[in-house]
Amino acid sequence: MNITIGKYIPKDSVIHKIDPRAKLISVIIQITLVMLVSNLIEYIIPVSLFIILMYLSKIKPIAYLRSLKSMWFLILFAGLVQYFEGGVVSALYIILRLVLVFLFASMLTYTTPPLLTARGIVEMLKYVKVKEEAREDFGMMLAISIRFIPVLLDETDRIIKAQLSRGAKYSEKGIRNKLSAVTSIIIPLLVSSLRKAEELSLALQARKYGLGKRTHYYSLKWNISDTVFLLSNIAVLAIVIVIRLF
Repeated sequence: MNITIGKYIPKDSVIHKIDPRAKLISVIIQITLVMLVSNLIEYIIPVSLFIILMYLSKIKPIAYLRSLKSMWFLILFAGLVQYFEGGVVSALYIILRLVLVFLFASMLTYTTPPLLTARGIVEMLKYVKVKEEAREDFGMMLAISIRFIPVLLDETDRIIKAQLSRGAKYSEKGIRNKLSAVTSIIIPLLVSSLRKAEELSLALQARKYGLGKRTHYYSLKWNISDTVFLLSNIAVLAIVIVIRLF
């Protein structure tokens, strides 16, 4: 199973070097930008922005397209609903909106290691007066969650292949057969998840997590390039707002 959700793709690019705080704020701006687009022609702006950022990230377009594989049902379902509500143009409108939202979010995960993403969120929570202990705990939970998404998906794929090698048949019809098939996947996955959680808990205890002030291997430093990147996204958002108003 070729899973790309939540995976970091290391590259020596401009986007990879941007401070995670700047990228987190920019993703919010980019999603807001997509939501403010009022017609299909104006989608040229967010699409052009994504193409430029994709080129700067040095990640192949196929990698971004793979990120949509697990979301195709949601995108298709939303498009069909919108088609019956407002026609073909409305369906294309909502499909483009969802695709761009997922692509911009994928760019964040592809170009930022999970630990740095969590670190960026922790640093941003400082400005809304969240206590340090709560910030650190939330950041750790977020980092673990992001990291475990591809791990659990890979584990699910391994379990399915193991069950198929033992003669399991997931294509059989009937509620009983479907429930049996799902159970044969869920129970081993649950046992494996609990084992991994216990191992992680022991590793945290061995490193005395929570017993003192936490330090970090990476220190975030805001550079001029981060300001330029953030202001560029704000400028594009401002253009869309002006077009929408006038």
